[in-house]
Parts: sequence; structure tokens; C-alpha cells
Amino acid sequence: MAVFNRLLVLLIVYCSFGFALGSRVSITNNGYRDIVVAISPDVQQDKAVYLLSNIQTIITQASADLYAATRQRSYIQSVQILIPQTWVNITANSSTWETFQDAEVQIDLPNSKYGDRPYTVQLGGCGDPGQYIHWTPNYVLNSSSSQMQSQFVPAGKVFVKEWARLRYGVFEEHGYTGADSAFPTFYRPGSAQQSADMVPNVCSNVPVGFTVDYGCGVDPQTGLYNSNCMYSFTNTFKPTSSIMSDNRMLSSATHFCDDDPSSLHKHNREAPNKQNAVCDTQSVWSVISKHADFAGNNNPPATIANVKPTFNIVRVLTGARYVLVTDVSSSMGSYNRIGRLYEAARRWIKYDVRNGTSLGIVKFSTSAAMLSDMTVVNSETRQQLMDKVPNRTESSTCIGCGLQIALDMLKPVGKGGVIVLVTDGSENRMPYIADMYPQLIDAQVQVVSVAFGRDAENKMENLATKTNGKSYFINDNGQNDELNDAFTGSLTYQPAVPSDELTVILFQQKYQNSIQFEDFVTVDFTVGRSLTFRLEYTNRNYIVSFSVQSPSGQDYNQVTYDDTAKLAYIIIPDLAEEGDWKFTLNVNSAYFQDYASVIVTSKSRVDSAAPITVECSVPSGTVVYNASATAVRLVAVVKQGRNRVIGANVRAYIEAPNAALEVVDLEDTGVGADTNKNDGIYSRYYVALSLTGRYTLVCKVNSTQTTYIENGSTARQRSAMGNFNRVQSGGAFRVEQPKRNPYPPSRVTDLKVVAMQVDQMSLTIEWTASGDELDVGKASAYQIKYSTTFDNLMDNNFDSNVAVQFQSHDVIDGSLQPLESGNKQRVSLRLPSTADDVTYYVALRAVNNKGLPSLTSNVVSVKIVAVKPPPTQPPTTLAPPPTSSSLTAGCNGVLTTSSGLLTSPNYPGVYPNNYNCQWTIRLAPGSKIRLTFSHFAIESPFDYVEVYDGSSISTTRLLKHTGSTLPSASVVSSSNVMLVRFVTDSTGNYFRGWRATYTLA
Repeated sequence: MAVFNRLLVLLIVYCSFGFALGSRVSITNNGYRDIVVAISPDVQQDKAVYLLSNIQTIITQASADLYAATRQRSYIQSVQILIPQTWVNITANSSTWETFQDAEVQIDLPNSKYGDRPYTVQLGGCGDPGQYIHWTPNYVLNSSSSQMQSQFVPAGKVFVKEWARLRYGVFEEHGYTGADSAFPTFYRPGSAQQSADMVPNVCSNVPVGFTVDYGCGVDPQTGLYNSNCMYSFTNTFKPTSSIMSDNRMLSSATHFCDDDPSSLHKHNREAPNKQNAVCDTQSVWSVISKHADFAGNNNPPATIANVKPTFNIVRVLTGARYVLVTDVSSSMGSYNRIGRLYEAARRWIKYDVRNGTSLGIVKFSTSAAMLSDMTVVNSETRQQLMDKVPNRTESSTCIGCGLQIALDMLKPVGKGGVIVLVTDGSENRMPYIADMYPQLIDAQVQVVSVAFGRDAENKMENLATKTNGKSYFINDNGQNDELNDAFTGSLTYQPAVPSDELTVILFQQKYQNSIQFEDFVTVDFTVGRSLTFRLEYTNRNYIVSFSVQSPSGQDYNQVTYDDTAKLAYIIIPDLAEEGDWKFTLNVNSAYFQDYASVIVTSKSRVDSAAPITVECSVPSGTVVYNASATAVRLVAVVKQGRNRVIGANVRAYIEAPNAALEVVDLEDTGVGADTNKNDGIYSRYYVALSLTGRYTLVCKVNSTQTTYIENGSTARQRSAMGNFNRVQSGGAFRVEQPKRNPYPPSRVTDLKVVAMQVDQMSLTIEWTASGDELDVGKASAYQIKYSTTFDNLMDNNFDSNVAVQFQSHDVIDGSLQPLESGNKQRVSLRLPSTADDVTYYVALRAVNNKGLPSLTSNVVSVKIVAVKPPPTQPPTTLAPPPTSSSLTAGCNGVLTTSSGLLTSPNYPGVYPNNYNCQWTIRLAPGSKIRLTFSHFAIESPFDYVEVYDGSSISTTRLLKHTGSTLPSASVVSSSNVMLVRFVTDSTGNYFRGWRATYTLA
């Protein structure tokens, strides 16, 4: 089986339809059960004991904090900690249903954008659950250190903040630095809640006590403090809300803000933060209260003496458990479904299922029968299992019968397991699918439903949804070969493997109705090991020849045929060249009804890196009950490891029930279906839901000239990525009631003021254009209104005369004419002259060609007044080092004193552009140097600081850091010499720079 072992394709397929539905967490009597914290196989075991201990400490703290924040309505009752299969000498129980991919908390290598900062991946809008919370091992290990505490304290409340985003679909209540942000760091409050002219953009139940950092200036365009000005809280500022605000408030904040006018934690609807923008000014607590966990008086407040969670450490001790449940009813004879299933299942068993997996096989018609009990897959048992796959049809359809036997086979080992259910008919025998729901859910079995043909049972998708599984649809006359996608897609639930062992699909295409096909696939810089050209065919006589040519012209035409599996393959030896690989397929035109599919796969280029991957999904689930009421969001996540790929060309291919193919461009613009701009998550609404039935989704990704991996490199350091291609199935979803009427345009959520002119009494606003229907197409018009009263612009008042609409004669520059969805729009508008210090509020709606308006945008405010510089505080006086520091050493200086101070030029003011400076610290022989940063705020990712373990950049680099978070720990040299380098690009900035001290280590 040497050839087999080389071809074994573990397709770790990211195509789940369950991002919003995949969590198995339940809440009973106020306690959340079965939260999964999973540790990536990329995390080393060297500090496993401390890691496991700190996980339990953080979540124990979080449980008490959650109990207080949810007003005694919830706490964390039980947690499963899933450790990597490769970790040894750790006492752990056997895992059954827990997987890394579905875990609520994933502990993995850092994302370059966030560093060690915990974050939550959110694919949807207000109220939509997130995908997972990300922790780094360093964050967990050092969560109680003074360095980490200064950035992310306290860890329990940080978890509550991220849990609220994950579970309830709420957002941050604070601003961001950077001119691109629609949510500024400072704003002018219109209410009397704040006494200062400008205040930090944070949500607080009490007036914010703060000082503006030294060196901050006024942006002459907006009249606000510069977009990178920062603030410090006074020692007397001790708010009790909001947990969703600035992390530095969490030492005292214990509550979420509320919409109740009598609440002690009154929500600030006017603050220009993301929660207000995305959730239409609803408070965080209002959104949480509507969640199914608490709505309808579920889990009312309760006095619970012990809110300490229980922890269960688990590890995969045996392989994954699968049962293949196949329909052999008479209708499976149509379109040769039974034959195609027979061939695909045998291929799957022989080439795709990993060694150590337990697999059983069941057939059903009028009744059901076990064809093979649970058998561990290995080189000796594969053929036995292949021979058990049925290839003859029988009579009626009792789907529940097959599910019952499969469940009985899985139960003896414990909860969990995967059922791959394939059927083409409507059930007509008891037990029915609906009868099996309670048992399957209780057993935590996931069902991958494969609907074969248009008449397959409608409850198949419901079954997948209720069990947190997936759905696939096989169109007898379709343009794709979805059967392969369905089987490989089921392998998502196998135990996670290290990133360098992932096998990704570079290319997939079905070929028919010609005699020769020539195509190519790009091998990019992240892949190249185990490059495999796999040819699946319906008839061996259909294939005349198959060959591959490398970018340098080398031919590979030694094809291995496996007629029992109807598969052929060419495996490229050694490491494949980068570039375009051409393949040629010649077929026999006499077999016009046959076809072949080419699938090209590869692993990462080196065994210590991750390939570029794509996750393709419909997060809302596999069933659309009423398309008029529920829009379908298509999502593709493109990344390399944990770093996101920005600027890629991403397309979704939708095959409708009538077999028509539609192409939808997915965008990362932050408009409509896309929640955040430039985060590597590409989204768009699919609006052509005019037919009842099943739709299939495939995502295809390729690079553009501006594509880059967000890995901390500056724009100057980024090299061209070259071409890359990826393809991934997103499965199927079913529409029960089609769309009868057009959708309105999407709501604008990033409206902002980019300039105000005192002499002209005017303002300039900017936003991202929405579409004609949601985020598709181009709207017909905008209604832009202003008022001196915030509430006059709310949805229930927008159509009244209490707010004034801007007209064409109010336009000073730009246009009110809508652009295509995703484009930036900007217009300058004249406001009425006034002698008073009046705050104007502005909002807009988009209107489509049917006269349907969007919901009202986020509301922005402006006061047309001359602004004085902020009353900034001078920098804190520092005890001088024994001798002069870099402040006198200058660029390219050498520091020889035993301790000293290093800062960016002009700190804490604006540092220069096009700057490349370095400092050498050289202490007494035999000593070591410790460098500690106390302030850090530079333009990410374009400007950066590097620290080297020696006197030149050819030595080991100890640190490369950018952005506005402190490096997670001090940097220590291995000798008496350290080099510090600061590089900036040519773009203007208003960042305050960085400050560090060095001492003897």
C-alpha cells in the first residue's frame, strides 16, 4: 500500500454551514454546559501543565464575572478542554464529540494583527453568534503577569467581553485610532452626560474622567482631536459599565449597558461606536435579553452559591467514528445514483478516510440492515469495508430506520460520532427523521446529509441543522460533481492536524462534451508538497490519456489507474515547482454521456508553515424557511494559518434548483453582509432566491496584484504574492418559500464626518455605498437628513418633518448620486448658519428603484466651531538613568550606560516619515540586556520596531512589532549587545510613537 499512503488525501474541508449553529453549548438552570476550549496541534507541549492550569483559572474567574454581568442569569457550569492528540504524559479522558474546529475557544498561534490580544471572529451582524474566541498560548500562560495585566486585565472580564460577542452577537463600545476608522477615539457629546467639549468614545455609566496624552493636536479637517490621539483615565474614574468598552475600564466595570431609562447603566446611544452602528443604537443588554438563552423569561435571575465550573480534560485516544448510511430504495436506480454512490463511497474509503478512523456501514429501504459493524480503518480493513458498500436497489424508503441502527452502533463508545446519510427519496416508513431528532441531539451525533436528486426528503437539511452537521445536494444534471465534495466535506469532523499537514484543494473542475480539455493550476509559494492530480471518471473507456506539464516544461504522463474506484492519479515527486502547471485530458467522444473531474491538491511548501486556505459557508444555516424574510449571506474566509489574506478575488458559484449557474463576487468592504473591512472575511448577500428547492455553493479564490497576507510586514516589505488559486465547496442550502418581493438596500453602518468648514458652515461626510437590493447593485437615491435632536433621525421619526433633508442645492462638492455597492462615497453639504454652538446630527437612507428605503444609517454629529488645542498633560517625569540615554545618542548612536531610555523621534509627538534609524546598546562583556516598552502606538502595519540579538540585522531577530499594543513581554539579549531599529514609510501619520527602557538583565 505504499502508493496508497502517498495518495491518502486528508481534505480538511472548511465548508460548514454551522458557524451560527455549530455550538453544542446548552444552558440549563442558568448554567452553560459543555463549553469547549480546544488547543491547536500547532501548540507545543513544553508548558502544557501551566497552560491547562491557567485555562481553568481564567474561566473560573470568568464564571463569577458572567454571573454578575448577566444579572444572575448565567454562569459557566462545565468546560471540556481538548488537548492535541500528540501530547503525551497528560492525564486525559477520551474525547468523543469535541473537535478543534467547533470549539468555542481556540488556543492557537497568534494572528499578526492582534498579537496576544484575545479576539472573537464574527461573521454576521447584530444578534448573530460568532465563530470562535481566539487565545494565544502566551496570553494564557502570562495572563496574570504585570505586563499582560496592563493590557488585558482582568482575564475573567476579558473572557466575558468576548463571550458576549461570540454567544449573543454584540459589538465593542469604544472607538479606534486611525483615520480609516468610522468609530473615532474622541467625539463631541450632544447630551449633558459629559461636561467636556470632547470626550473619549467609550460607553460609561458615569462621566469619563480622563486626560489627553501629551502632544495631541487638532485635526483641522474634522475639528476633532487627531485620529491617533490617545487618552488616559484618571485614578478616580471607576465606572461599573460597560464591559464592552475600553479594556482599561474592566478593573471596575461589571455590567453591560441597558436601554431602560431608569437603569443605573444607561446606554449612550449617541456614542459613535460599533455597537450603536451595527445594532441600530440598541444597548448591549437589550440585544442579550432577546437571545434565546434569556428571552421569554428563560433562565431568570437565580441565587447560585457556587458558580465554579467543572473541567474535563479530553484527548482523542481513538480515531473519529463514522457511519455511512446509504439509501438502496428503488428510486436510487434512476440516473445510476446507486452506481455513482457505490463508486464515490469506495473512493472515499480507499483514499480519503484516515487510518484509525472507525467506520460502519448501514443500508436502508423498507427496513435497515447493518452491512459492517464499527471497524477501525487500516491497510488490512479498507478493502473489506469497500466490499460492503451496496450497489443494488431494493424497495421503499425508511430513513429513520437507517439512522436508528447507526445510532445504536455509535452509542457503546459514548456520545459523538458522524453519520453520513445519503438518500434520494421521501421517507414513507416509520420511524421518520423527525422521530430521531431527540435521540440524535442527546447523543451529540452530527449528521452530514447528502440529498441525491430533486426529490430527496426535504427534512434532510433540517436534520443537518438540528445536529450541527452539514448538507450537500447532488444534482443529477448539474454542472459540478458534488458527490466528491460531500464525502470529503464530512472529513471536517476528524481530529485536527498541524497546519503543515493540511491538504488543500487548488483546483476542481468537471469536464464533459468535448474530446480534449487543457487547463492549468497554479502552485503558489505556500504549497508544493504532495502535489497530486486526481482524475475521477464515470467510465474507464472514456479516458484516452491524461498528462501534466510543469512550469519548466517537464512532462508527467505516468498515470496510475484504479478502475475499482474509477480514479486515476499523478503524484509529483519531491517538491513541486512554483508556477502554472498545465494538464491535458483527452477523452473518447463516443461516450458522450460520461464525464470526468480533475481535482488538484497539495500540502504546504515547507513542513513548518501553513498553506493558504478558504472556508466557504452560509452562516445562517442549511434551511431558508422564508426567503422574503431572511436574506442569505455567503461567506468565504481566506487565510494562511491564523493570518488573513487581504485583497483577494473571491467568487461564489451558486447553482440554483433549475441548474442555472450564478456568480457572485464576495467583498471585504465592510458593507452589507460584510461586517468588517479588510479582515480577510469576504461576504455578500445572495438575492436571487426566486425558486423553491436546493442551491449549491462553491467558492473560488485567486490573487490580484494587491493581494497580501496580513503578517505584520509593512507595505514596503511586502513582496508580490504571485498567483494562487483555491476552490472549496460550501455545500447546499434549501429554500422552502422563495423571495416574492425585492429586498431594500443594506443599511449603511460606516457613515463618518471627514471634514467641517467653519467659514462655509458645511461638513463633508463619507460612507460605503450600499446596493439596490441589500449589498447587490446600485441604489437609486440617498436621503440624507440632519437635525439638532438625535431622536429625530431614528427610524420611527426619519420620514417625518422633524429632520431636514439635504437637497441638491446644499451640495458644495461631490454628489448625492449613488455609486455601485462597495465604493466609497463622499459629499460636502451646507448647514444653516447659526450663532449658537449647535451640534448637528446627520444620518442617511439608501432608496432602491422600487422606492424601498434601507434602515437608517449610524448617526454622526458635528459642531461647526473653532477648536482649541486639547489641554494635554505633560509626560510623566522619569527618573533619569545614571548617564545619558538615546535622547542624546541620536540616530545610529551607541549606548554604553548600564541603563537608559529609548524613544521614537519627537516622542510623544509625531515621528518622521521615511525614517530608518537604529541604536546599538553595548554594555559590559558578560552582561545581558533587558528592553521593556512602556508605550507603543505606531502605524500598523507600515511602521515597525525591530530588536536584534547582536550588533547587526544579520543576527537573530528577537522582536518585530507594530500597531498600538505593547509587546507582550520584555526582550532579553543573549549577550552584551542589542540592536534596536525603527522604520517608517512615506505616508503621513499622527501616531505618538514608542518609549522603552533598557537595563541589565
